[in-house]
Amino acid sequence: MPQPFNKICLTVFYSSEEYKIQTYAGEYRDLKCLIEDRLFTDDFGQCGGMGRCGTCIVRIEGFEKASGFMRNEATTLLRLAPGIDDIRLACQIPVDDRLSNVIITVM
Repeated sequence: MPQPFNKICLTVFYSSEEYKIQTYAGEYRDLKCLIEDRLFTDDFGQCGGMGRCGTCIVRIEGFEKASGFMRNEATTLLRLAPGIDDIRLACQIPVDDRLSNVIITVM
């Protein structure tokens, strides 16, 4: 029998509005796709998930980081937000259980 999907509940702040979002692992490739699909953001993630443009920068509170950055994320963040620990590129964050109960602010 298939295993049930665990709900992932998170809060997203975008354009001075608060959104409570429920999803599950595997529904979206990454956090950028989830935010684009659910909030209909303009000019968000223009490089299509390559980690280069920096248009999908988010602040994540309560996020358990995985080891290291993927693709171009470290270089892009160093250029755009040096020394800020809770800033990430949404296109580089997989939608998994680590996003449960976090607060995300679209920058």
